[in-house]
Amino acid sequence: MKRFFTLFLLLSTIYLFSTKILFAQEEPGVFKTSVQYKGDNSNNPDDVSGTELQRTTSQQEKKLIDEIRMLREKNDRSLLNRILDLENQLEKLNPNSVSKPAEHYNGTIYAVNNSSPVSSPNEIGHTEIFNSGSSYISGIATATEQAGATAGRIWVALFYRTSGSDSLRVYFSDSNGSTWSAYAYGYLGGTDVINFDQVDMEIIENTTGEKYVWIVYGYRNSGGTGRWRTGGLILQTPTFGAGFFALSWPSDDATKRFYRARITSDNARYPSLAYVYMVASFDSLTSANYHNNTQKTLRCTNPYTTTPTFSYKADKFYWNTTPSDGNIRDLHSDIAFFHNGSDSIIVSYSNMRDSTKIFFAKSNISNGPGTSTGAGGGGIGGSSPSDYKQFGRMSSNGNDNGSIICVFRQSTNNIWRISYYRTNNYGNFAGMHQAVLQGSPVNHSYQPDIVGVRNAAKHYFAWTVNGTPDSLRYIGTNAQGIWDQNVYMMNSQSSLSGTQGPKPGFRYVNDDSCFVIYSPFGPYHVWSAYGCEPGTAASVTVTSPNGGETWGIGTSHNITWTSSGVTNVKIELSTNNGSNWSNIIASTPSTGTYSWNVSNTPSAQCLVRISDVSSPSTQDVSDGVFTIELLPGVEDELSGIPNDYVLLQNYPNPFNPTTTIYYGLPQESSVKLIIYDVLGNQILKISEEQQQAGYHKVEFDASSFRSGVYFYRIEAGKFVQTRKMILIK
Repeated sequence: MKRFFTLFLLLSTIYLFSTKILFAQEEPGVFKTSVQYKGDNSNNPDDVSGTELQRTTSQQEKKLIDEIRMLREKNDRSLLNRILDLENQLEKLNPNSVSKPAEHYNGTIYAVNNSSPVSSPNEIGHTEIFNSGSSYISGIATATEQAGATAGRIWVALFYRTSGSDSLRVYFSDSNGSTWSAYAYGYLGGTDVINFDQVDMEIIENTTGEKYVWIVYGYRNSGGTGRWRTGGLILQTPTFGAGFFALSWPSDDATKRFYRARITSDNARYPSLAYVYMVASFDSLTSANYHNNTQKTLRCTNPYTTTPTFSYKADKFYWNTTPSDGNIRDLHSDIAFFHNGSDSIIVSYSNMRDSTKIFFAKSNISNGPGTSTGAGGGGIGGSSPSDYKQFGRMSSNGNDNGSIICVFRQSTNNIWRISYYRTNNYGNFAGMHQAVLQGSPVNHSYQPDIVGVRNAAKHYFAWTVNGTPDSLRYIGTNAQGIWDQNVYMMNSQSSLSGTQGPKPGFRYVNDDSCFVIYSPFGPYHVWSAYGCEPGTAASVTVTSPNGGETWGIGTSHNITWTSSGVTNVKIELSTNNGSNWSNIIASTPSTGTYSWNVSNTPSAQCLVRISDVSSPSTQDVSDGVFTIELLPGVEDELSGIPNDYVLLQNYPNPFNPTTTIYYGLPQESSVKLIIYDVLGNQILKISEEQQQAGYHKVEFDASSFRSGVYFYRIEAGKFVQTRKMILIK
């Protein structure tokens, strides 16, 4: 039964709920960690006990790693077999790595044939997705698609207790969380059950349109009394496919505990050649019946399948902690991917013997084990180095913007509240910003979780505050620590679960991206909450180039725009009046200007399109076409065959008495090139002949003509275009 509070506590809670904070609440300055802990002793930073001996990467391994990285940057699915062959060569050189197919797991899953929604809103902003009656919800997770035709589709997975093993249900929403359709039902094998609140999800999105929903979890055999293990399942969509798997690290046996599996990927950087990475908390008994606590990591180099093969990495990721007693710890681990010149993963863990700190370690994606180098040196206590911390959860945007946030639960003055460490330096928590404590100063806050938007600079985190009523808190922050979304009460139910933490997600809706799933007290049900307070509609307006400009190949020009409510923009170029688009840059901060080295794509039909990275429907295109033309000194760059017919501006212009006219043919064509005076009279036919595909040039000598305006016109196939030139004597 819930505890009843005094009127003072009630008024304090109501005051907290009614307060609106518009900007980040972070402690001033950047915290610097001055003590670098080398090993398993927070009292003696030079004690290296418990650390793994770091093996040196050989030159042969470095060569293989560099070739793999180069091939993956091409994002060409046809290179996969070559990449996997190189990965196999690399595995053979690394004694800390073992690759093997996923262990078979005897679970059952099947598609749901009824595509009609299973529920609809019974309150604005809230939908009950699932009602078990009296069966406990053992785990929930959510993720949002971010690419392709179904970008914005939200997925939810939930497990619940039934007689025998736990059952599974998977739903999706194409209405931003207001209505839900069932996609798959299933149940675990034997009498296996999910460990409470130990489910995580990642979506792998291929450029072919096929997507793979990865769900990982910790579970126990024999109705929750047997072995502690980790496993998961993969769902394929829109073509239905499914498969369970069990994870089995080398030397796995019944005396060891594996739990709290977490998953990440580099899909944001490699749409067609993604890898998946996982971490699991782990402990084993010593000869003195103490428990070694550490993490195990693995990766999958071809996650576009329901029957994966896993590469199980180093025996211990960074170090292990041996408590001086026989008590079993609950290690909270998490993992994130980032790109900083090369590809790396960062692992966090908390709630250890020295649980006043959050610990971080990094490694490249190929070798492991981890190291504290560049991660803050071991343990980070922040501004409250003596306060206990737990449930550390990390978020990265999966790109090279450097933004990594770790949110956690902290006990201050015997009240559990929420804070975070924020870095823009790729998870180097030796120098970081820290949020002031969030939540109620008189009521406990429960475990937080956090999610980042791929190829953007946005993160969302959520947690529950105990009160009368309870409050589900949801915050959206950018990489600079500005909270443009800060909702004190996302929940419609007054009493929330303390064992099943809320899981934040996001929607592709401008200024209204809030989304979270949660369980009311029990927990017996799963609800979605969607939508924040209305804000100013996001907008983007291109100001330059906006029609009529002429920019030379290889020169530098500023692309400019105005925007509102947009953090990062994508800039694209079309050289055929909008029929096709190519990236100038996939993501850049929406500062209003971008310096562009004009590409080697001569055309008079150019447009620029600028869109919001997190909501591509918010976009604008140049009002009119502009020209990319050839300048002196770059003539030799006009090689190959153009994609379309093109007539370039003559150079020089104005001229006296000679100038050069350039044009391109995508295929062999009959070409007419004619000069006209200002009255439209034909004064010279320069060319009328069949010509090969490619770029061509002709010299026009106007020695016999008077100063004035002239026009040159090309007719090639069905392509006709006229340009103006000026003769000045």
